[in-house]
Amino acid sequence: MTSRRLSTYGLAATLAVGSLWLLSHSLTFVGHDPSELSHSYLPHANLPQVELSGPANHNERPSVTPTTPSIQRRNVTFATSFVYHGDVYMALAKSMGDVMDKEGVRGQINVFAQPFPFGFQEVVEDLNLWKHQGVRSDHQSFIEFLNSHTGDGGVDLIVLGTCQYDLPYWHDALKDAWERRDAAHKFKIVCYVHNAKDMDWRRWVPYWSRRHAIRLVAIGDHVAKAFLHMFAEAADSHEPTLSASDFEHVPVDVHIPLLDIPNLPVKVSPRHLTKAVIQGKFEMERRDYARIFQELIDSLNEDPAAWGYHPLVASRRAFEPNHESSVPPFQLLLVGSQYLGVPEELEHVVVVHRDLPYKGFYELIANADIVLPAFADNSYYEIRASSTLALATELRTPMLVTARTRRTYGFVDDDRVVVTRPAAMSEVQALRALRTGDAAAFLTFDRAGVGMTMGEMPGVRAAVETMMSKGWVRSAGEWEQWRKGVWAKNDEVAARILKDLP
Repeated sequence: MTSRRLSTYGLAATLAVGSLWLLSHSLTFVGHDPSELSHSYLPHANLPQVELSGPANHNERPSVTPTTPSIQRRNVTFATSFVYHGDVYMALAKSMGDVMDKEGVRGQINVFAQPFPFGFQEVVEDLNLWKHQGVRSDHQSFIEFLNSHTGDGGVDLIVLGTCQYDLPYWHDALKDAWERRDAAHKFKIVCYVHNAKDMDWRRWVPYWSRRHAIRLVAIGDHVAKAFLHMFAEAADSHEPTLSASDFEHVPVDVHIPLLDIPNLPVKVSPRHLTKAVIQGKFEMERRDYARIFQELIDSLNEDPAAWGYHPLVASRRAFEPNHESSVPPFQLLLVGSQYLGVPEELEHVVVVHRDLPYKGFYELIANADIVLPAFADNSYYEIRASSTLALATELRTPMLVTARTRRTYGFVDDDRVVVTRPAAMSEVQALRALRTGDAAAFLTFDRAGVGMTMGEMPGVRAAVETMMSKGWVRSAGEWEQWRKGVWAKNDEVAARILKDLP
């Protein structure tokens, strides 16, 4: 009994002491947040207080004031020593002018370049490509103008129209101009790139990349990716001159030179496919003219009626158009510059147009039915971009492409603007099928001589059937909807450049 009473007294004493200890410590923490405890067994002990205490009313939300970056670059100068590519960089000038208008900014855009060739100045004026007009002069006056104001109101953004020529041409003068300015008035450079292989000019980039003062603009997704890959490789190099050049943080944008050409022809539907176009310099290393010519001759010999021509006979060496054909004779229009010989057999089939002024150039392509890229090699899929794709789509003329072309160029990866043939089907075979509405000649063809026709290959047959079912005519509504999407993305690019955003 005695031991039990002692145990009871001991327990009571222990409880009393414990209560006093808890009371004294609870008084110590009055007014303190639990987050101030630093006991190791509290998982939130070292977190900021905001992580522990939410709003008293769970319906409340922390007030956040959204901030929209403002335009930092208001005095823009486009400059180039190269006579061409005005249709490319003036499209960016238009986007920048539109962004300034939307933001309510009174900016200024200057242009220092040789006179635009082939009447493009008239296009600039008709399409109002040059908003916020400043100075227009030749390229030789550019540096003097740049150095005329080095403080407030001076040029704060320079767009070089063709980087491979312009950056080497002006590098020393640009460097001198940069070093004349104080820290608050440094300019930035935007460099248009067209070919990731032609990189002799890269030696001039480090001065600007180390100062975060340069960014590139391409006209194709694949060219932008090629530069990003090349810069990432250089940044990761163990060679100090490369790794210390900060190539890794050079932004590379894509801006599609898609102009809003007015008064495009209204094409009736349905209609026959009678005119296809290949556009570009008449150089065999650029466009696969020889192959296209030979395939046309072979197909015309096989079935001249499918193309609207009479068969060859001993008395004539060229295919003659059959004007009584139910489908008008087909023509292949070649649009470009320089000289190109055409086989005698195709004298009436192939029509060559050289050095057209821009308005005639636009009219010819806009009135065609379809455009063929006809790239001669893989470089147009890997390291350089063709403006033909933007040209065709701005004129609402669909392009005959493969899935590879769609993936490569990105902005044309859309059924509303292209006709997609399987890669196993050549351009000439696809044209014949689309023109006649019958792909049997291709599907029954044992192309490789392996005892299996193209139509017996499930993937190829399905791709041909899809191409034929979708046809080659695109509506004005489809074109307009697609173009608005491209222009919106172009404006986003222009805004990022003007706002110094990556």
